[in-house]
Amino acid sequence: MYAMIFSKFFRIIMKPLLVAFDFDHTIVDGNTDVVVQKLIPNDKITDEVKKLYSSDGWTMFMQQIFELLHADGVAPAQIREAIIGIPATPGMDKLLRHLKQYDAEVIVVSDSNSVFIHDWLSSMKLEDTVTQVFTNPAKYDDTGFLRIQMYHVQDWCDLSSKNLCKGHILSSYIAERQSQGITFSQIAYVGDGKNDLCPSLRLTENDFIFAREGFMLVKRIREMQEGKDERLKAKVHIWKSGDDIWNVLANSLLEPHN
Repeated sequence: MYAMIFSKFFRIIMKPLLVAFDFDHTIVDGNTDVVVQKLIPNDKITDEVKKLYSSDGWTMFMQQIFELLHADGVAPAQIREAIIGIPATPGMDKLLRHLKQYDAEVIVVSDSNSVFIHDWLSSMKLEDTVTQVFTNPAKYDDTGFLRIQMYHVQDWCDLSSKNLCKGHILSSYIAERQSQGITFSQIAYVGDGKNDLCPSLRLTENDFIFAREGFMLVKRIREMQEGKDERLKAKVHIWKSGDDIWNVLANSLLEPHN
């Protein structure tokens, strides 16, 4: 009996840190969807197309954008060049490499799509710094038409869009890793937008929220702080660059990984 308990105990692996990142305006200093829209003449994005966002959500709106791109003869290579031309947010590429070096686990949770995120990370040689990407699945068909799907369809979270609840994804990932014997000492979430509030509220007093200065997540968090909303538990840090984030995590959490 004692041997079984001993064996079970040592199958539990403690990792120092899980960091979940948004992508647009967080890892990249821009919005991937907005960048590709600029490949279409303005007069072709009609009011009818724009109405799709309010009626069917951002993913369906972007599917129509991709249809316009395809009809206008914009090739996958042109789309890729636009995506990989977006610069990294200052210090963010260095931060991702630091986190890998120090055995932190990194995931990306984004309302962009799998093609854009893969192309950008690959172009920067950063794909090996990310354990898993959670985003809307996308792929080019045989004609070069980029087709996108919703990550999921949710009706349980009022803070999130119907195609992507980031808080649910983060909680599910933590639970999955625990079932695999991996437990994190601390968890950090890095984001900028209003859809980054839900995962931020899933964190504990032991964890970190990194909200980008000048963006909506900071505003939402400050409103909660002023209202003394008890759902907000994690330590909040406002960041301008990846260096700001690394300075907090390095000083508070990480020791060199041998």
